[in-house]
Amino acid sequence: MVKLIVFSTEHLASNVGTVGSYPGSVRTSAECSLASSRESSTTTVPYKVVMLGSAGVGKSSLISQFMTSEYLHAYDTSLDEEFGEKSVSVLLDEEESELIFVDHPSAEMSPENCITTYQPQAYIIVYSVVDRSSFQIAEETLQSLWKTDSIGSKAVILVGNKTDLVRSRTITSDEGKNMARSYDCKFIETSVGINHNVDELLVGILTQIRLKIQQATKPKRNKSPLGRCIGKDSDSPKKWRKSRLTASLKVKGFLGRVWVRDSRSKSCENLHVL
Repeated sequence: MVKLIVFSTEHLASNVGTVGSYPGSVRTSAECSLASSRESSTTTVPYKVVMLGSAGVGKSSLISQFMTSEYLHAYDTSLDEEFGEKSVSVLLDEEESELIFVDHPSAEMSPENCITTYQPQAYIIVYSVVDRSSFQIAEETLQSLWKTDSIGSKAVILVGNKTDLVRSRTITSDEGKNMARSYDCKFIETSVGINHNVDELLVGILTQIRLKIQQATKPKRNKSPLGRCIGKDSDSPKKWRKSRLTASLKVKGFLGRVWVRDSRSKSCENLHVL
């Protein structure tokens, strides 16, 4: 059964970067049609989201939690057998979108096969913070996505799940952040057991998809006037001027790279910006 989850835009704006659950309400399929006609004047836009990661990290549990407002038992192993596709309709910023979550056993489908089979708009790579091997598999998955140039054009979020198991934890938050920064993707830690950051992840997935689509539709900028001024066909200034200009550009370029690294460090956990 498809669920419609409504999120308050005002609450979203005031809770960026904070811990907690968004005040989302879950509606049944009977209410969905009514809500769709009243709250959204446009046709629902479907987006496919592929869940990747090793077995037992909580991919199916996360999807099940997305579809309900009630807490799920953290160790309900029956959820691990609920593979396939499930849909969740989310009303965000007065625009309704359908997220179709694709969940298959990790042994059955590689990241490369997921790309060609489903052509998704988002990849969610999940690992368990109590399982070092699942963290390594997550990195291998990110490497595969990087090689296919999927990270630059699609929404990619690295998720460290089972944070409620504090005493058994072997993967620190910093390790997860560093991996996300290395592959230029987003990062969040969750716990299905205590419903920690689950709504934040759901909203972040849709937000990242929309931002990536907006980025792809923006026209590319032309070369800067400065670049044309120092081109071969332009009037060449004196050599010493060229040297000073080149040195200045090198300094600016270096400072720009430092700024980019710092910006990525701060934004990898912010799912509401690129």
